Amino acid sequence: MLILDVNKIAKNFGYGSLFKDVSFTLNEGESLAIVGPNGCGKSTILKIIVGLETPDKGEVHLKKGTKIAYLDQLASNTEDNRSVYEILKDAFVEINSVEKKIKDYEKRIHKESDNQALLEKYCSLIEKFNSMGGYDIDFKIYAVMNGLELDSKLLTQSYTTLSGGEKTLIELAKVLLTKPDLLILDEPTNHLDLKRVEWLESYIKSFKGASVIVSHDRYFLDKMVHQILAVGDDGIGHVYATNYSGYLVQREIEFEKRVAQYDDEQEAIKQLETKAKEFMNLGMGRNSSSLTKQGKTLWERAQRMRKQAIQKPVETKKLNMSFQEENKTSKKVITTKGLTVKTKEGKSIFEDVNVEIYAHERVAILGENGCGKSTFVKTIMGEQSLPVMGEVYVGPSVKIGYIPQIIEFKEENQTLLEYFHKAVGLSEQNCRSILSGFKFYAEDVSKRVKNLSGGEKMKVKMAELLQQEVNTLIFDEPTNHIDIPTKEVLEEALEGFNGTLIFISHDRFFMNKFADKMIVFQDGRVKEYLGNYDDYKNTLNSCENRKL
Repeated sequence: MLILDVNKIAKNFGYGSLFKDVSFTLNEGESLAIVGPNGCGKSTILKIIVGLETPDKGEVHLKKGTKIAYLDQLASNTEDNRSVYEILKDAFVEINSVEKKIKDYEKRIHKESDNQALLEKYCSLIEKFNSMGGYDIDFKIYAVMNGLELDSKLLTQSYTTLSGGEKTLIELAKVLLTKPDLLILDEPTNHLDLKRVEWLESYIKSFKGASVIVSHDRYFLDKMVHQILAVGDDGIGHVYATNYSGYLVQREIEFEKRVAQYDDEQEAIKQLETKAKEFMNLGMGRNSSSLTKQGKTLWERAQRMRKQAIQKPVETKKLNMSFQEENKTSKKVITTKGLTVKTKEGKSIFEDVNVEIYAHERVAILGENGCGKSTFVKTIMGEQSLPVMGEVYVGPSVKIGYIPQIIEFKEENQTLLEYFHKAVGLSEQNCRSILSGFKFYAEDVSKRVKNLSGGEKMKVKMAELLQQEVNTLIFDEPTNHIDIPTKEVLEEALEGFNGTLIFISHDRFFMNKFADKMIVFQDGRVKEYLGNYDDYKNTLNSCENRKL
């Protein structure tokens, strides 16, 4: 049954059209993802569906009585002095209404204890409250809190005192408790580690309603959605009846078809123009008005065809990204023996880690938040201030390019151009040229580096790294804070890189694409698995099945 119909909506905030022709329909049980570059209006489309924004053109129709739950990616900015428990109880609107009536009747009964009609109405409300699951509210709240691995102590805390990440998780919990007909999720996997993401996936899969999702997590989209709405640079939305990986294949096929159609049309026009010129030249040579007229007629037809022909297909302009490689490298890139790192208080972060990484391997480092992944990488890089025991050996010919998870600049008040010029030692003109390849144009290079977004900081560090000759890349969460098109460009650059790649990531799509070995941190120890993320999960599942 149709639950949502979005028909030719458009939005312009006065500084240019976000999108001008977006249409799709959604039936009960279906899930759709909206994809496109940052700034194309994905979040605005969600707000229009919810009713927080109005379209300049077009219409949105919802099935009568549709109950919507909406997770805003900016939910962490909300201020509310109530307890977390009270915030989560807001999810049960109808039950809360009945509960309020029950309390009102209890007050009246206290004054009119012999009023039989009042008692009967009170009992009827109690029965309704029970049938609606009113007595199960606490159980449901605790179940979602446990699934998202949120400490139940948070329930008594004031919502305002929570961190941004905790607020986002509480808002997600509230959305999941609402039990809507239509679920609207804007970046639902932000602030979630893999364990939480996988729990969320199983929860949404059991959801019977429809959902519209915006996410940069491509693996999540592959598992969760049946349709992709791709909003292009032209502001037009195109719907693909597949998941994200299927959409990539269809997008490439469509592009190749349009290129072939364009080439065929241009060749036909060219041939017609050539024939027209031949007739006109022949007519003038023979002084034949009929031949000249026929030539003009063919020429006019060719010009009409040219006006009606499709525009030349142009691939989306991508970042200029390719690594300079230092070909010479040591066979053993990194070796650790008995590596142990402790906190200043003496508590072990990890113990007795023995790892060997060889030249040209592509190694993903995986583990829950706080397990020591970044600590391990910082130790390899010689940037560790905590107590370290054991050995770290880096091959003598190894030249490392490193980008940390948290990117900081020593001189935060420098402009982007000043910072980059000093970092790479090139002329101002060359620096401007390189930065423009990363979509930092005239006014952008005058930004203070402290004011750059997380994605912009990553692009600056990438641009800086690409000016160095390296044979080993070490990244800490490289795909955080960047949109899907930028991820794809980074991946293209890495596919052409023949050196060693070591990366920490929760991005399962990225791990599947690049890892040939997994180093997994768990309970202060590490285990190695050959293959990518899916291979690792299959190994774990096989072990679990053998135990059963």
